[in-house]
Amino acid sequence: MASTKPFIRVRKAELADTDAIVRIHYEAFDDDVMNQLMYPGGATEASRKRFGERVFPRPQSDEELAKNGETILNVAEYFPEGPDGPGEVVAFSKWVLHRNPRTEEQWKSEDYVPTVENFGEGADLSVINAFIGELNRKQRDHAKGEAALFLGILACSPDRQRLGAGSALVKWGTDLADSLRLPTRLESSPVGYAVYRKFGFEDVDVLDMKVKETWGVTKEEGRYWGENNAVALAGPVPEGVMRSVIMRRPVKRRGSAA
Repeated sequence: MASTKPFIRVRKAELADTDAIVRIHYEAFDDDVMNQLMYPGGATEASRKRFGERVFPRPQSDEELAKNGETILNVAEYFPEGPDGPGEVVAFSKWVLHRNPRTEEQWKSEDYVPTVENFGEGADLSVINAFIGELNRKQRDHAKGEAALFLGILACSPDRQRLGAGSALVKWGTDLADSLRLPTRLESSPVGYAVYRKFGFEDVDVLDMKVKETWGVTKEEGRYWGENNAVALAGPVPEGVMRSVIMRRPVKRRGSAA
């Protein structure tokens, strides 16, 4: 009997994948309340163009590489007719690999400063700094420059959910980290939390965004703002708050449990 399991392949992203990556990124986060606040008028063509330009790795000197790490951009392809048929890019991930620990001067000099040049006209830089900037600062202060693999972005096309593409991308990263004997770090959105826990990520800290109090936005029926996430670490999520979680996966030795 033929297998009905979807065939997913993870590979390195190419410039020809840019349009698919940009589309997936903005579609995946379109109904996310923080994304809507960061782009109050919707993502403009300028914002999309800027993202497509900055998502790919850029050449770095040895000194820059030691400080900033090695960027790895992958895509997951779905082959509905099997591995010999046509494929479709349905998800992508962006990683930063620090093979060696950084000095205190190097990691403390990191600061997330969003600019119009990076995010395009129409983006609310104050919201971006309060959300993405604060997540980056929390991660930085917990990691303290340790050698690790960091997951910066994981996004999957909304109409290609539950095929295993997101899990395949996460597994690619955890396999790489384990082969290098490095921990893995990330900042989890509310909906991604359960997947990361399945792969052995542990709660480190939370960022509770007071969405209702700060911006007057109430949660729509059916939306998930992370109410059940990291409760043992940080307690229940207050009403009107969206919780993101800083997570770390320790090194898994070969043969150890996930």
